[in-house]
Amino acid sequence: MSELKIGVTNPFALGELLMQKHIKWDTLTDPEGTLSEILNVPVAEIFNVKNPILSPSLKVLDSGEVEDLKPADAEKRVADFLSVQKVTRSAAITRKVPKERLEQLPQLLADLNTGVAGTNVPWKPANIDWFDMGDYFEDLNEFNDPIQGALGDCYYIAALSSVVWARPYTIVNMIRPGTESNPIHRVVFYKDGTTAQSLEVTENVPVTKTTHNWIYARSLDATEVWPAVMEKAYAKWRTGNTTDFPEYPPIAGGDPVMACAQLIKGARTYYSNPSKTAAQIITLVRANSLTKRTVNPMVAWTYGTPPTGVNYTAAKIAGNHAYSVLGWEYHNSTYYVVLRNPWGTYSAVLDVLPGNWNTVLMGTPVNVPLNANGVFAMKLDTFKKYFAGIGVAK
Repeated sequence: MSELKIGVTNPFALGELLMQKHIKWDTLTDPEGTLSEILNVPVAEIFNVKNPILSPSLKVLDSGEVEDLKPADAEKRVADFLSVQKVTRSAAITRKVPKERLEQLPQLLADLNTGVAGTNVPWKPANIDWFDMGDYFEDLNEFNDPIQGALGDCYYIAALSSVVWARPYTIVNMIRPGTESNPIHRVVFYKDGTTAQSLEVTENVPVTKTTHNWIYARSLDATEVWPAVMEKAYAKWRTGNTTDFPEYPPIAGGDPVMACAQLIKGARTYYSNPSKTAAQIITLVRANSLTKRTVNPMVAWTYGTPPTGVNYTAAKIAGNHAYSVLGWEYHNSTYYVVLRNPWGTYSAVLDVLPGNWNTVLMGTPVNVPLNANGVFAMKLDTFKKYFAGIGVAK
C-alpha cells in the first residue's frame, strides 16, 4: 500500500481558539451543540468530511482522494462555506465569540493550516507567540495525554498515543533533555522507519498572541508540554527547518502507520478492511497484543468518502481521520476493537461497550474508562464496516 494521506483538524480545538479558553468537552451535556453555536455551523455539517473547516488545506474529493490547496484557495473555500451556514446562537456564546471574530475564521484557518515546506527561516505569523507553557512531564507520558489541535495532523497525534501505549518508555528514552534552565531536547526520528535522524528543539511552542492559549497539540495534563514539543520536533524534522521555529502547516495530512514507524524504528504492515474478513482483522490485533493491550503500535483510519450504508455523523466517527488502536475485548461472544480519537473527545456511539476496559500495563492492572477522552470499544463487524484500514509498526 502506498503512503496514506489522512488528516482532519480537531474542530473542538478550533472552538477553544474562538472562545479563547480551554473547554472540558466531555463534561458538557451537549458538547457538539455547544461547538455548533461557537462555530455557527450546524452539527451535521461540522463533522461532514467535505466541510473545509475540518481540512482547510486538504480537499477530500468524491473519489476519496485528497487534493492539496494553496493558502488563498483554502481561505476562499472556508469563507464560501461559512457564508451559507446559520445556527441559533445563545447570547452567552454570541458575546464570547462576536461576529467580527467569526469573520476572521477563514483567515485564521488558512494561517494555521497552509504553508510552504522546507523554509529555513523562523516561522512567526503575526497571530502567534512562541512560549514555554509548562513542564515537559508532570508524570510518565500516558496514552491519553496527546490532544490534537487546530491542524490536520491526526495521523501523527494518533501515532504518538499508540506508541506511548504500546511502548511506554519509547518517548522517555527518545528524548535527551537539557538542564532545567535550558530545556533543549534532542529528539530522534527514523526516516522510512529505518534510518535514525536527530534534531534539537526547545520547549517554546506556538500559542495565541497575548492570551497564550493552545493552538496545536497539547496534553490532557494542563501544565505538561511533551505532546506539544514532540509535535514541534516532528514539524521541524518533516520540513527540514534549521531554526527553533518550524512551520507547522506542511505536516497536515499524512500516514499514521508511517508515523508510528518513524517514532519507533520499525517495519510497517497495512490491512485494507474491505479486503479482509473480520476474523483476519481481530487476528492481527491479537497477534500484536498481550493481555488484550497492543504491544506494537497500531492505528486505524476512516474513509474519505463513506461507503453506502455508513453514516459517520450518526455514529460520531470522523471521516479521513486516524485513530489509535489500543487493543481488543471479548464480551458476550463478540469481539470489540478498542480505539482512541486523538481529539481527546467525540467517542463513537455505534455498537460500543459501556463501562471500563480492563487490561495490564507493565505488570499492573489498568481500568480504562470507555466513552470518555475519546476512548471507545467498537464491535468488530462495525469496525470493519466503518474503518477503511488498520496498520501496525514493529
